[in-house]
Amino acid sequence: MEWDPTQFFREEENKSPPPFALVVLNQPINEIALAVLREHALTTICADGGANRFFEFAKLQGLEDTDLPDTIIGDLDSIRPEISAHYANRGVNIVQDDDQYSTDFTKSLRYLREHEERILSSAPPSTSGSHPMTTSDPVTGERRRLEILILGGLGGRVDQAFSQIHHLYMMNQQQSTSVAGSGSNSGNLYLISEESITFILQPGPNMIHVPRTNRPLDATSTALETSDNPNPESPQRPAAKEEGEGKEYYLLEENVGIIPLSGPARITTSGFQWDVDNWATEIGGQISTSNHIRAEVVHVNTNVPVLFTVELARRLKRGSR
Repeated sequence: MEWDPTQFFREEENKSPPPFALVVLNQPINEIALAVLREHALTTICADGGANRFFEFAKLQGLEDTDLPDTIIGDLDSIRPEISAHYANRGVNIVQDDDQYSTDFTKSLRYLREHEERILSSAPPSTSGSHPMTTSDPVTGERRRLEILILGGLGGRVDQAFSQIHHLYMMNQQQSTSVAGSGSNSGNLYLISEESITFILQPGPNMIHVPRTNRPLDATSTALETSDNPNPESPQRPAAKEEGEGKEYYLLEENVGIIPLSGPARITTSGFQWDVDNWATEIGGQISTSNHIRAEVVHVNTNVPVLFTVELARRLKRGSR
């Protein structure tokens, strides 16, 4: 699979990113990322209490009456009544789904799958000339895909952080099966947290585009941790490379992790400071954390799904302004 997690932030390239939907969870959100992503999102969905987070974000800017989500969905037990009334009075689509066997997170993703054709039809023309009312590229003939960006924190309560990772994994697996079996337009899922972008790599070769990473000239800190040595000492690294655009140039920091979620995995990597070949990794054994990006494109081949997480540049982190 091919991944490009920063394409949604590369505004200065004078072209729109691929079609994507934004889901706001009821967790601390990265307001910097939300402000950037709102400009091009085809639709913004708040998962129940995520509407409270969205409202507070808009209110801080004095835009609570004009900057509105498109849909609020969930069992509606978390959204504050006054905020629900505020959005209902302004025509926001509020969907009550009382299914007790799914979370507001999964309800939001299910809603997007059910309405992806309509959402994609509102996408602007692509750089290849696709008409906004089509869901296929006229040049390649390929179906346009709806990428999904999920805004939610991984800080705070540990059980909630694990719940988000669990649902990201579960929905990614369901979506992969759906795409393979039905020709769905569903694209990749990315979780945008306070400091990182996280997604689930699928079995087989994965190519990840990581342009504009703040890479130092050299580094010697240890990336592969084991249960016998969880906190290795790391000497201080030299300063980062100089770039013409300065700090505003970077979108990512160099730090990445590749975490096996569902049991033992074997990975082969390239483009990192510490590459491995058919390397065994599992919770309780060796895991790859704090590895460093050393190329514009990195590769991970895995025999089972694994979590890939990369650090956002400092200027895109929550609370950086």
